[in-house]
Amino acid sequence: MTGRRAAALAALLAVVVLAIGTARQLQTGGAEVGLADAAAGKSDWPMAIAHARAAAETLAPGSPWPERGWLRLEAMGHDAEARGDDETALLAYGAMRAAAMATRAPLSGWARRLAQAEEGLARVAASERGPTGPHVTADAMLDALHESEPPATWVLCALATAALAMVGGLGRLAWLGQEAGSARVAQALAAAGLLAYAAITLTR
Repeated sequence: MTGRRAAALAALLAVVVLAIGTARQLQTGGAEVGLADAAAGKSDWPMAIAHARAAAETLAPGSPWPERGWLRLEAMGHDAEARGDDETALLAYGAMRAAAMATRAPLSGWARRLAQAEEGLARVAASERGPTGPHVTADAMLDALHESEPPATWVLCALATAALAMVGGLGRLAWLGQEAGSARVAQALAAAGLLAYAAITLTR
């Protein structure tokens, strides 16, 4: 019964933490969208872009604010392109790309937004012309962006989990010695962590 109570308490704590985090994200997202709109009304594009990016990064179940942040960044980028303000357009699309990279998770839509941002960056970069033509082609810009992408968030989390499993298993072996029951569990944990870590690093 004690084990069941402990599990129930742990589940309750997890739900409470999730609820608090969700409420915080919802509050922050709404505030950031409001600040983005206020800054855009004053044509303060750097500040509007910064707040819209912050809103786009406030992921929470059922929250409308990330999508609204994305839409504002996209609109600011397109509007800046239309009026020939390449600096603001690059800033908006760069913020879109940064937000996409910061919110990489299943079902978050980050891949679609990342593609939109990179296409915008490439398009603006290719439109900037020097004395002998464009400074860079759109294809070259896209290639450079793809080469600079850091590992996905889930990859980093998986590596951290595998490393913890290895350390935990080895630590348990060192602490408890070779007692049959404990040793088998610790060895399996360390081996699983090692195999997972190797599989992730070798396939990246």
